[in-house]
Amino acid sequence: MKFRCERDTLVDALQTAGRAVSGRGAVTAATNGVRIEARANRLAVVGTDLDLTVHVEVGAVGLDDGVCVAPARLVADIARSLEPGAVTVEAGDDEVEISSGRSRFVVRTYAAEEFPVLPEAPAAQVWLAPAGLADALRQVVRAASTDDARPLLTGVLMSAEADGIRLVATDSYRLAWRDLPGSAGLPEGSEQILVPARALTELQRLLSASAKDAGRSTRGAGEADAAAEPGAEPATSGPTGDGDGGDDGAPRIGLSVGELDATFWVGGVRLTTRLLEGRFPDYRQLVPPAYPNSVRIAKVALIDALRRVRLLVRDNTTPVRLTMHPDGVDLSVVSQEVGQASESLDAAVTGEEVTIAFNPSYLIDGVEAAVGDDVLLEVVDATKPATVRSPERDDYRYLLMPVRVS
Repeated sequence: MKFRCERDTLVDALQTAGRAVSGRGAVTAATNGVRIEARANRLAVVGTDLDLTVHVEVGAVGLDDGVCVAPARLVADIARSLEPGAVTVEAGDDEVEISSGRSRFVVRTYAAEEFPVLPEAPAAQVWLAPAGLADALRQVVRAASTDDARPLLTGVLMSAEADGIRLVATDSYRLAWRDLPGSAGLPEGSEQILVPARALTELQRLLSASAKDAGRSTRGAGEADAAAEPGAEPATSGPTGDGDGGDDGAPRIGLSVGELDATFWVGGVRLTTRLLEGRFPDYRQLVPPAYPNSVRIAKVALIDALRRVRLLVRDNTTPVRLTMHPDGVDLSVVSQEVGQASESLDAAVTGEEVTIAFNPSYLIDGVEAAVGDDVLLEVVDATKPATVRSPERDDYRYLLMPVRVS
């Protein structure tokens, strides 16, 4: 195998595929590596830990078709360390040579036949708009659990609703959901799927990179058009017949759901994840039917104040107390070992005077995820879940359990 590729293109492909390689409890030595295949003028890089698989395809100058499996992190680090420009990669029976300019690396490879045989991905069944899904992932994935002892809570529920899709995640201390009305929905026959949060974190990263690339392409096209014809409107790429382009130039997201896994397409990247099995908790019963007390407050001011008083928190058990009163909100943290901090904020308060305590990090997460200049904190009392959301929008909600304090 031998090919030539631009350094930045190669680095992106190796790093993107390599993120699926966990290195922990690898089935074989080969699953610590990425599979690199050159065929004609296309380069395919694949990384997997059998639960998550990322397949990246990019352009390259193919000199000799072939396959090798190289250590994932090492070859990515080597490629990233090279000077900008063309990189030549040549693989033999048990080693791969990576060279550029005066730099040359020779790395031992794994046996290609030991790399897992992965099933062919089916065609995309539905196409989703990237902007809405990217925002939804940013808002919801943060609430999923990272405790593998409770595997169901490490996933994000994607459920088909009457007017689109809903994403839900919880770690039992907080819960976030986001509605995507007007989206294509889930593939026919899939009422709901439970997708590992790790896979959706990678999807979120892909969407972010795709949006940046689309922005650069759009700016470049606009500059070229303006130069060619003064006063002309910038050109942007619109949707294509097969649904792989968005109105903002970013590629749409393909989705296919199988019996055991789901596959997402973003541009030249295909991400396949094994689905979690089991019944997601009935989150709807956790939502209070009404909130008699609420606070509308400036989002940035609240985040900054929370971060300041949180400086006295030295463990994960010290809460921040919020006292709602007619003149605004008082924040306070009391640490027996460190000291105490307090701050007052102006806010529009409705209802009775209430003091409620939260984990400050969890509260900051919910406030950051809300869209807009203000946030609305809705409270029943000091013992029931409170809700953080935007005052103008009801498509995102973040429920947070209070901390009991004396």
